[in-house]
Amino acid sequence: MRIHSRAQASPQPRTYVGLWLLAAMLDQRAERQRLTPLLNNGKSGWNDDEPAVVEFAFKLAVRRLFPESVDVREITAFVRDLRSRVQRTAPPDQLEAEALIRDALGESVDISGMRPTKIFTTRSAILAYAVLKLALPESDVRQLILESEKIAFEQGWKPPLAG
Repeated sequence: MRIHSRAQASPQPRTYVGLWLLAAMLDQRAERQRLTPLLNNGKSGWNDDEPAVVEFAFKLAVRRLFPESVDVREITAFVRDLRSRVQRTAPPDQLEAEALIRDALGESVDISGMRPTKIFTTRSAILAYAVLKLALPESDVRQLILESEKIAFEQGWKPPLAG
């Protein structure tokens, strides 16, 4: 009698933005570039559903990285370090990045003046660096993204599902 392995493949994100985030977090540049035109269901323009997934993943990672009683100087140092490592694009703005992190930690911070695209790209950069600093294994990165998709759907967001 042959015994077959029932090892399951790691669950994949269900959405294009989830797959895009996974590729970004795992530094899979070619896959991320392949998925970029599929965001927003391949249409030009903007939707709020995909950034919701990024926001929840960002919040989960930031809350994991920083304790509840974090000293604001630790956040400043984290963002300064992140900015020093960004080479291919313009680094996130120091104060805006700090504000997004503090907002994610529950502090009352006004981010209403930031453009949605700026929030999306800044959160994505911070998320990628937080995952690196946390030294999360691939399975934990996948779980973080799956959880953020789940939260988004539970809260009524409808990010496009991957085909």
